[in-house]
Amino acid sequence: MQLERLTAEDRTFFALENEYSAMHNVTVAVFEGPEPDFDAIAERVAERVPLVPRFRQRVLSVPFDFDKPVWVDDPHFSLSYHVRHTGLPARGGRDALDNLVGRILSQRLDRGKPLWEIWVVSGLQRKRWALISKAHHSIIDGVSGMDPLTVVVDRDRTPRKRRDNWNPQPLPSGSDLVSNAIRSVAFNPARQARIARRAIERPLNSAKKFIESQTAPETPPPLTGDIGPHRVWHSTSVGFSEVNKLREESGATTNDVILALLTCGYRALLKTNDAEVPGYIRTLVPLAVSASRSFSNEITAQRVDLPTGLSDLRSILAAVSNQTGERIDQTHAVSGSRLANLDGFAAPTLYALGVRSATREGLRSGDIQTVTVNSPGPAQEISFLGQPMLEVTPAMPLVARTRIATGVVSYLDRFHFGITGDRDANDDIDAVAAGIKAAVEDM
Repeated sequence: MQLERLTAEDRTFFALENEYSAMHNVTVAVFEGPEPDFDAIAERVAERVPLVPRFRQRVLSVPFDFDKPVWVDDPHFSLSYHVRHTGLPARGGRDALDNLVGRILSQRLDRGKPLWEIWVVSGLQRKRWALISKAHHSIIDGVSGMDPLTVVVDRDRTPRKRRDNWNPQPLPSGSDLVSNAIRSVAFNPARQARIARRAIERPLNSAKKFIESQTAPETPPPLTGDIGPHRVWHSTSVGFSEVNKLREESGATTNDVILALLTCGYRALLKTNDAEVPGYIRTLVPLAVSASRSFSNEITAQRVDLPTGLSDLRSILAAVSNQTGERIDQTHAVSGSRLANLDGFAAPTLYALGVRSATREGLRSGDIQTVTVNSPGPAQEISFLGQPMLEVTPAMPLVARTRIATGVVSYLDRFHFGITGDRDANDDIDAVAAGIKAAVEDM
């Protein structure tokens, strides 16, 4: 029996996950028009599930932890468990949707089932509705997995139907798992050495050491510190015209402008909390890279010092741009326009790869206070069952002692910001969005 095992990186993600940290991505898409019948939505998802084998597989541990866990077909897979329907309270408005996203982001996925969900959300104002996609990092690796939202939407209004007759493979027994692991190790000396090392220092112990090392005594409390199990999330957006104006005036990149606006947002959060505003805070910024300047699933992460000690947006932008220009040239970053033109709706998957890169880099160093993932999306309209998508916004997980993270996705003529915070430390995280808006208005 040939079994596919979790990668070492994915196993680390599982080790990092505990009652306080959930290692999954959430993407929020808002659509215009009458909400389709729920059965029709479920039917569409059922048509697309066969495209990604991980959507019908779960993780199974090897007895005695003899080797890495394996991916197996879930013989009890039920689409009704993964596609869910909920509604917002009457006249709840956008704040109600943001609150719902925070709750969904807080809840860990059941490891006994395939690691994804799609929530259909009714009750938005102005005849709108939403899809909330949620998937564990281990199934979004850019090779064998993709974000569920990426799979189910269309680039045009013509739906594409796909069906299959799926027969799940029987679950391997405990003895099968052990014997398979023994055979794979017996003929691979390198794996023998790795298993010996893992017996001395297992990923969970490494993760615990990382968490314990995340100390930043000089960082303002709203940004780093112990985190609880609950998340708060807030969204906002900025038009392309405002960003392009700043970019053209300064000669900076679009990513520089996004970071400058976030600097204003973080400065506003610190002032709201009556915290001392430092000269800068350090953020981790993943970048897609390739020697040929075309995307090949390779992501690296750069540290950028956000000058929160400055109050003028243009001065902030100049300080950010001076840092990033040379670093980006050295890493051969792929341009946002190339990423935006990738086949299909790649933004949620690109964003998830960025989060993986930021987490991987964070395991090696504890000198960051925030994470910023900026993923360019398509300039063409995306639809679902004939209904146009108006906006798409990411909701990032938090890792260890980092209490705030921001994801940004561009779509059509706007940049959509999703700001995640620890509810115990940052219940007023809407101050970040307010700071971004104020900076644009003062421009």
